[in-house]
Amino acid sequence: MSPTKTAQITLPNGEVVPVYPVESVQETEETKRLRESAERAGANAIAKAFSKGILVTIIRDGVMIQINPDRTETVLEA
Repeated sequence: MSPTKTAQITLPNGEVVPVYPVESVQETEETKRLRESAERAGANAIAKAFSKGILVTIIRDGVMIQINPDRTETVLEA
């Protein structure tokens, strides 16, 4: 999103406010640890599901994808 373009949201009180994109946000150490923990937990959950023969549905780049335990993928929604 270009820095000159803005989106708008409407607050519950009816006020419309602009939302500006942020190119880069400095990640705090706590946020970094939480993100890394979430990534590990997700990877572990997927590995467990595959080991039990359960398929997994994810969203990758805005597209819903079903991944089978044999790692074949089916696009569910584009």
